[in-house]
Amino acid sequence: MELTIAEAAVRLGVTPRQAQRLAEAGRLQVVRRVGRTLLVEDTSVTALARDRSGAGRRWNGRTAWAAIELLEHGRTDRVTGSTASRLRRRLPQLSADELMHLATDRAQTMRLTQTRRRRDALEAALMLSGRSALAEPAMAARFGLAGGDTGIVEGYVLRENLAELQERFGLMPDAEGEVLLRVADQAPVAGIVTSALDLAERGITRERSPARAVLQDVLAR
Repeated sequence: MELTIAEAAVRLGVTPRQAQRLAEAGRLQVVRRVGRTLLVEDTSVTALARDRSGAGRRWNGRTAWAAIELLEHGRTDRVTGSTASRLRRRLPQLSADELMHLATDRAQTMRLTQTRRRRDALEAALMLSGRSALAEPAMAARFGLAGGDTGIVEGYVLRENLAELQERFGLMPDAEGEVLLRVADQAPVAGIVTSALDLAERGITRERSPARAVLQDVLAR
């Protein structure tokens, strides 16, 4: 979903000029320009609003994936000792929105267009998540959503493999592209938690509410 700078300013509680500066600084994701109107992606506005809410300092990538691994599997060796103990104690105290905020830095998100090879080959090269994961009926059912093709290829790649992937599939930056690539410095964790985080952040409107509900349920276990 796209928002005008004026709409983003209202969401953030700032002036339109301040919102414009945030977009120019890259803190809001610019989608396109229509005449004099700059359009930004609403999920980047939501993420920035969380950052400004005082929800706490975001985790680094290792801690974020450790938290996801704990929620998904009940164990992790990414952090140990007192760090792991504190993380275990903190997770049940979090809300879904707080988890989303804290885990923001698990990966860098890139929007791209694929210009080489078949789409299914790209999907095979990624750890699929978010909307691509919904193509699996069992995963879609966990969210109470219809499965099937969403027209988006969404998944994770390790940063060390990014350049080769871009070259192999001819991935070009495109604010409206069909590839949503998440570049991680840590090995990502496949499963319901990662997909729920991705859908809550960048899914379409009908996907965000069930994704938050899934996260809240996992946190309450």
